Amino acid sequence: MLNIYNINTTQSNNRKVKGFYDRAMKGLIDFYGINWVKNTPIIYLVDSRESFDIISGYKTEDWVVGRALSYNKLLLLSPESYEKESRHRYSDEEYYSLLKHELSHLFYMIFSKGKGPIWLDEGFAIYTSGQLSTKERPKEFKNFLKYYSHEDENVYSEAGFVVEGLIKKYGKEKVVGFLKVLPNVNSKDEFKNEFEKYFGIGLDYKNLQCLL
Repeated sequence: MLNIYNINTTQSNNRKVKGFYDRAMKGLIDFYGINWVKNTPIIYLVDSRESFDIISGYKTEDWVVGRALSYNKLLLLSPESYEKESRHRYSDEEYYSLLKHELSHLFYMIFSKGKGPIWLDEGFAIYTSGQLSTKERPKEFKNFLKYYSHEDENVYSEAGFVVEGLIKKYGKEKVVGFLKVLPNVNSKDEFKNEFEKYFGIGLDYKNLQCLL
């Protein structure tokens, strides 16, 4: 089979998604302290899982509804195909949170240059998008640290609460400032060392229970 596809793109007139985009960008600019005005994020809306997979370059699972393609490009299932092409139920609130979650990854990338653990990246996206309100608070941390360079659906269960706890304990400015360390981190061990030096707390489940 040839790796050649016809993809026709047109500028969307979806005012609802545009409104979500504008509101999310305003909130994230305020949170991250980055006035993003040039080469602003582009969103590709697709109506089928097949198109989503072709653009992604691999077969995605039915819980995946959005992803970052590059430093300023996002891929999302359209609101019209959201329920048909995924396991999720559509609501304006959920879709807005999804869009803001994916945009947050792009802001995070500005600081991290793609370095650091997936759990921290997802933790910031969950926290900034307001998705913590839809999740059950864990009684203890016991799985997020395994998500350094790979992910599955369970990465979302604890990561956002870790970021929330760090911000409550150290303040937003200090926690966001830590992201500037990430471009110099080249391994899981290096990240652990930088985290412990920066925050003065052990990067292990026992020490981090205080963040809950």
